[in-house]
Amino acid sequence: MIGEHPQEVEVRVIKNHIVIIAKGTPTIEHSISVHTIRGRSIHQTIVEMDRDRLQALSKPKVAAIVGCRVTSIQSDICIGTEEKMELIHLDCDIKHKYMHD
Repeated sequence: MIGEHPQEVEVRVIKNHIVIIAKGTPTIEHSISVHTIRGRSIHQTIVEMDRDRLQALSKPKVAAIVGCRVTSIQSDICIGTEEKMELIHLDCDIKHKYMHD
């Protein structure tokens, strides 16, 4: 979304969740300077818009790939290690659906 690819990506499937950990990617928080307009942080506004746009684009694509409805997507970052995590919640047990012993 910000034009740079992570150095490493790890994907885990845990029952009805997909966890994506991207390492070595500058986050949008690092790429935007802190300014305010009418008392509101431009930084916070852009970060919220970026996350909303990512979710709107990601939900139907993930649902089409895995065959389950995406109920929510949560994002978090670790500023010290520059790792970004996306936790995708699904309405079915994807691990049971696709992964058999």
